[in-house]
Amino acid sequence: MTARFGPSAEARAFLADPSNRDTRRYNAEELPALRAEQLAEAERVQPDLVARHKVSLDWQEIGDVPCLVITPQEREGTAQILYLFGGAFIVGGPIEDLTLSAALAAQTGLQVISPAYALAPEHPFPVGLNNVLSVAETIRPSAIAGESAGGNFGLSVTRHLVGLGQAPDALALLSPAADLTPDFDPFSAPDDPTLFPPFVAELTPAYAPGHDPFDDRISPLYGTFGPDWPSTLITTGTRDLFLPQCAQLARRMRACQVKTDLRVWDGLWHVFEYYDGIPEGAASLREIAHFLKENLHA
Repeated sequence: MTARFGPSAEARAFLADPSNRDTRRYNAEELPALRAEQLAEAERVQPDLVARHKVSLDWQEIGDVPCLVITPQEREGTAQILYLFGGAFIVGGPIEDLTLSAALAAQTGLQVISPAYALAPEHPFPVGLNNVLSVAETIRPSAIAGESAGGNFGLSVTRHLVGLGQAPDALALLSPAADLTPDFDPFSAPDDPTLFPPFVAELTPAYAPGHDPFDDRISPLYGTFGPDWPSTLITTGTRDLFLPQCAQLARRMRACQVKTDLRVWDGLWHVFEYYDGIPEGAASLREIAHFLKENLHA
């Protein structure tokens, strides 16, 4: 029997289903309904995720920001992971990202702190980033993880903590949105069923109107990386619209002698780890959890 390489049957089925292809444009008036729809679905599956991963949930104010605290039943030590949700800076929240954060809590045995940072366009840059910085300065996380827009924040928060001499031990980035400048052309990137190029092109003006997109707090790809930067894992897929900038981010980090591991999954799309039931997503989350634990200093 000949071995088959490439995406799993589940991933191929996802790609073949036209309902999984997102063709929505940015529309601020539709955001309240979209957010409510996503939260309702997340709350529907929350009990199953809590039971499956054997975690408890608690809301706490940390640094004046509401945060979801995810604690594994079998907690190992006092280290904490700061987890930053994605959603293009305009949607999403800690409950919506439990598929990822609860799995990481269970598989690392570490408590996960997920801030409910403020969303654009009602709260444009730098409000959401400042929320996350406030939480990070309060808890001084041992590790940071985040996907897409949360990966953008993860880079900025790490750079801030490095500047304070309080760098985390490890940084895990899932399809990070590292470049929001015109230098990134979503129309020439891979064909990603989950990201619509016109929508991506409209995000920077919605998130950071009137600001220089080359500001490294907006496009952290253009900031500095140095010897104190923590070991970093970047995951992406060959269909990920952000694959080019993930590769460029890894190259820049390596050029600065940062220990960087770029893992590109064949045939997979933007933040494929989010989609429950995709074997590659579960495997990637296990690898991320192993990476985070392996790089903790204490």
